[in-house]
Amino acid sequence: MHQPRRPAPPGRLRPGGAGPSLINPAVAARVRQLAAQAEHRRAIAEFRTRRAADQQARINALLLEAINALASLLSKPGQAGNRPA
Repeated sequence: MHQPRRPAPPGRLRPGGAGPSLINPAVAARVRQLAAQAEHRRAIAEFRTRRAADQQARINALLLEAINALASLLSKPGQAGNRPA
């Protein structure tokens, strides 16, 4: 009978695999940790970019509203302040 294959201990060559796997478990854990941190930083940067764009859109809308309000006030005939002195 044929015995089932047991996985190789960490840090050793694995027979029949895609290639030699010499990564120490601690190194592999650190690589995963660094990848997770990079993903977190990317998500934070994306959030801040979206937030800045949203804030800019709100500011633009408020400015347009203020410009329209001033234009309507200044375009009404007979209002004080719309004639040069």
